[in-house]
Amino acid sequence: MDKNLKKALRYLKKYIWLSILTIFMSAIVSASNAAPVWFIQLLIDKVLKTKDYKTLYIIAFSMLFVSIIKGFSMYIKEYYSSYISNSIIYDVRKDMFSKLQDLSMKFYKKTELGELVAKFINDAEKFQTAINKMFQAIPKVLTILILLGKVFLIDWKLAIVALCIMPLLSTIMKKFSKKLKNRGKTIQVEIGSITSYLTEIISGMFIVKAFASEEYEINRFKEKNTANLNAAIRSTRVKARVTPIVDFFNTILVIGIMIYGGVQVINDNITSGELFAFLTALGLIYEPLRSLVSTYNDVLTSKASIDRVMEILDYEVDIKESEHPILDFNSKGDVKLKDVCFKYEADGKEILKNINIEAKEGEIIALVGQSGSGKTTLVNLIPRFYDVDSGEVLVDGINIKDIAKKSLRENIAIVPQDTFLFSGTIYDNICYGTSGKTTKEIENAAKMANAFEFIKELPNGFNTEVGERGVLLSGGQKQRISIARALLKNPKILILDEATSALDTESEKLVQEALDKLMNNRTTFVIAHRLSTIFHADKIIVMKNGEVIEMGKHIELIQKDGAYKKLYDTQFK
Repeated sequence: MDKNLKKALRYLKKYIWLSILTIFMSAIVSASNAAPVWFIQLLIDKVLKTKDYKTLYIIAFSMLFVSIIKGFSMYIKEYYSSYISNSIIYDVRKDMFSKLQDLSMKFYKKTELGELVAKFINDAEKFQTAINKMFQAIPKVLTILILLGKVFLIDWKLAIVALCIMPLLSTIMKKFSKKLKNRGKTIQVEIGSITSYLTEIISGMFIVKAFASEEYEINRFKEKNTANLNAAIRSTRVKARVTPIVDFFNTILVIGIMIYGGVQVINDNITSGELFAFLTALGLIYEPLRSLVSTYNDVLTSKASIDRVMEILDYEVDIKESEHPILDFNSKGDVKLKDVCFKYEADGKEILKNINIEAKEGEIIALVGQSGSGKTTLVNLIPRFYDVDSGEVLVDGINIKDIAKKSLRENIAIVPQDTFLFSGTIYDNICYGTSGKTTKEIENAAKMANAFEFIKELPNGFNTEVGERGVLLSGGQKQRISIARALLKNPKILILDEATSALDTESEKLVQEALDKLMNNRTTFVIAHRLSTIFHADKIIVMKNGEVIEMGKHIELIQKDGAYKKLYDTQFK
């Protein structure tokens, strides 16, 4: 059995007793489905030949009883098979989401959002379909086995003739299975491509409209949609070949048995009832057999989705906890980067080279330099979003690899340039990442962030919905809420990544005032575009091509007349 399919079936262990109950009920359903074979044989050989009314009534009431038992058993089987499959997909999605929380930013940097969403929604649903189909196959397999037992009891030679078709059908299925698996994988890849495209275009709809590119994007979507349609049609074409081939060989089988069985009845080797029972059994075998073929096709198609789900579940976590991490870490705010080198890919370009920076408790460290010089990458190493390739990142003299990730990050707050707010209220967004805070503390954080006044002017105040990614608020308002969130966290280490660069003059002034309050008595790393905001920094680090080329206070660097002085002259002269 395929290794990913084995992993998928491990999810059944949790529901083993319910699975056994479902199989037991499936056996009852299967026996009920096979019962007409015995009834028909009795009806022809005993009732019709001997005109036995008593047996006729017994058969009639037995059929009614079997129907009631079958209905009850089928209800239990359907309910619990559905319960198990839905519970398994719940567990799978829970494990997928938990795994995503463990993966580093390196994973998200190289993985398309739409592709992840497609795996979470479409592939997970296909995973569920495969589990459902497997449960549906159980009574069909049992029905076939019971009916095969009956045909062997009637005439083992005739049964062997009937079974001769099985190896042929198996060969046919093997021939088509690889094609179906590949077609299924192609379909899921195309669905992932469409989801990625839609996620990107809907997020960038403003730009689409601003550049009057609606028609262009319609054509791009048409291409992707057509590719998905063609993949689905190719898969359907393969599926559609299987059933007619099975039907044809089944017809050949029935004709052969009719001739052979008819001769046996004429020669008094078997009774008419046995022949009718045999043909009825074959007829009853045919439908579940054809359904099993369809189920097999669906599972093969779903196999590609199971593989894609397992890609996430099996993805190796690259930011790992140490064996005995420090769980309750309270930092003073000392940070040191010692001989740090870093690259995003093992065989890729080195982004940071031999970085040595030290920040004492409460110091403000400013990072300046051209785009792509490594500033953001550097500060992202401090909360351990990435692990260094060589060197150390130390907080209070402790290697951050020896501190539990959660505990480390509880000591750090980040205010990014591109503020991210979650759907929900302003209150929810300020409280995000903290717990047990009072309303008074939340209001004080908003006041210090210069956000309280505009929040109070909103119709619902702190209970105002911000919309997806905070679209209902202005850039300055979002940034001040982000600052309030950081203030409420009350961290010892603060990272500001060009927090005012995208704001207008009035908003920048309010945000800068809030940032000044936020930086007070905190070790702060500031990535600055406007040099005027970092004149007061304890250290200014000038970076170029992943290296520190200058370091010092504002006055010192001006006097040095180097790279910093050139940046200063560019902005102020």
